[in-house]
Amino acid sequence: MGYEASLELAWDELDRMALQDGTVSLLGENYQVMAGERAVLLSSGTPAGQMEAVLILHYLIGLLQHGIHTSGEWISFKETRDGKLFWPAFQKSAIKPLVQSFQSDPEGLIRAMQERLGGQMVEGGDVAVELATFPGVFVRLIFWKGDEELPPEASLLFDRGLTEIYSTEDVAVLLMAVVQKAIEWKAD
Repeated sequence: MGYEASLELAWDELDRMALQDGTVSLLGENYQVMAGERAVLLSSGTPAGQMEAVLILHYLIGLLQHGIHTSGEWISFKETRDGKLFWPAFQKSAIKPLVQSFQSDPEGLIRAMQERLGGQMVEGGDVAVELATFPGVFVRLIFWKGDEELPPEASLLFDRGLTEIYSTEDVAVLLMAVVQKAIEWKAD
């Protein structure tokens, strides 16, 4: 799935907002946002992936329009606007792969997030970690090991304030990016 239309619309909006060049951190990587060139580059100078570029541009739009205001209320994807509608697809594309990847070694989830992103252990489930995705934007990964009666389960939580700067679709993409990174890093 291409992100060309989303990128074009985001750049148009940022042009209207007179975005200046700058650096944004996403999942532990620094990206250079070059407004004049309409480019998002990794620190190595190579272009960012389209998914990452859209996440970064939408983050900047939300940040410039609304700022980041944390509510202190941790919610799941189901609690976003239209989250219940998209829940089955989100569960299939994010929660299920996370559970399958870490069910035999949930502590590996914690290690991967701590080593790669400086994640911090938090209360919740059998194991839980909180990590920064963007500056001021945190996600909690919570894992239950399961037993003979209940299967393993995972949950991804974030502050309700994220829904002020991100659409439901953007929240889903951000959470799926976190899951993808966790699975990649566990494999390393």
